[in-house]
Amino acid sequence: MKLWVPVLALAAAPAGISAQAEAGAGAATITAGDLRLRIGALAHDSMRGRATPSPELDKAARHIARRFEEFGLQPADGDSYLQEYPLTASRAGAPDRQLIEIEGPGGGTINGPDVLAVPGGRGEAVGPLAIVTPGGADPPAGAVAVMPLAPEDTRRGLEAVRGVLDGGAVAVLLAVDAPDDYFDGIRRFYERERLAVGMPEELGAPVALVRTRALPEALRAALASGAGTTPWEARVRTHSEFREERAYNTIGWIEGSDPDLRGEFIVFTAHMDHVGVGRPVDGDSIYNGADDDASGTAAIIELAQAFASLETPPRRSLVFMTVSGEERGLLGSGWYAENPLFPLGATVANLNIDMIGRNWRDTVVAIGADESTLGATLRQTLRAHPELGLETIDDPWPEENFYFRSDHYSFARKGVPILFFFTGTHEDYHGPNDEPDRILYDKTARITRLIFHLGRRIADADERPEWDPAAYRRVVEGVGRQQESE
Repeated sequence: MKLWVPVLALAAAPAGISAQAEAGAGAATITAGDLRLRIGALAHDSMRGRATPSPELDKAARHIARRFEEFGLQPADGDSYLQEYPLTASRAGAPDRQLIEIEGPGGGTINGPDVLAVPGGRGEAVGPLAIVTPGGADPPAGAVAVMPLAPEDTRRGLEAVRGVLDGGAVAVLLAVDAPDDYFDGIRRFYERERLAVGMPEELGAPVALVRTRALPEALRAALASGAGTTPWEARVRTHSEFREERAYNTIGWIEGSDPDLRGEFIVFTAHMDHVGVGRPVDGDSIYNGADDDASGTAAIIELAQAFASLETPPRRSLVFMTVSGEERGLLGSGWYAENPLFPLGATVANLNIDMIGRNWRDTVVAIGADESTLGATLRQTLRAHPELGLETIDDPWPEENFYFRSDHYSFARKGVPILFFFTGTHEDYHGPNDEPDRILYDKTARITRLIFHLGRRIADADERPEWDPAAYRRVVEGVGRQQESE
């Protein structure tokens, strides 16, 4: 046996050296110059900030799809690199289209600043007023339900609206006893266009918030006394605006080389959208989003090219995804998590990249490193590649809740171990000065090379990453978060 050990070692050495050399050559394709060109294209003024949805965002998605095709990646969705998903844009209608007329003791007309249409509710209805409480008995069929709410219960009341309508009401009034600044804040929120994934879900009836102070005095007293029928009748008219839209995720993949492991996947993500055109600052109204997140998107393109250049792919399969709608609430990654093109149960890791172009020159935050064995794999990768000159740190801003604010969270909540690479916000965050000339390209290239080496190490490992049990209960099962909210 002793005679075989060196022979085997010598026989294996050339293959090992070759694999290391090939990996080094792949990493070497990731350059500061390439990143400068890619970020410059994505964050150019002509892209108008890549808002979701917009023609410019569609242009970015197609641009990335062409790069994936050039590199030889396989399209993830049949013959297309684009995963389309539906959106609904909604907002409360104009104030002059909202009206409440109350007939009975002290009745009258309520409109203007004391009424706010709830997006999703529109139309006109007439019926007797009936006072209901969230989770209480159904109102009489054909009634206009009025529900008293404290300001902190507004969300709970909105969740109860569908049940009240299903219970027989023809309209719902949410009576809120709120100070001016609180009600005005809700108004600004409702009147601003909101995006939601999916087709329009209209409530099918008029629904409105109404200031309690605007109701007849006797009705206010009845609200305070609890549920029941009343001597009032009401006519309610509300209007909400809806528009159907759509957006895309761009997805390409490389099949793994190991027949036993190629059915498992590592997903690399970054969001290609930004916030579009906004309030001018010193005459500039285009919010370019060079760091947020053209830097991460360019890194995904570079990673796809680097892995595609390898003669032998890693053992596991690799998925490269640029998502849209992150700035509007993780819409694109959320859609993918509900409609995956690769099984989430076979997705062993998500490496998410969002804003890696600014701040420290040699440090990157690795959010989620303490949640799974990915943290240990990252540390091994750093030790193996001192030439990168990088160190990683835990999230130094837990109060900002960055964990829930980028696309890795869509995967984490579905049970996929994650790492989120991030170098922090800055004075140009969500502003028109987030321009390509402010990116630290050498640092961005080194971080991208780190993610390349890390991805290869994960893909070639015998075992898939494992969650820390406590982190799994907290993130996936919501145990800790539920206890904190109770």
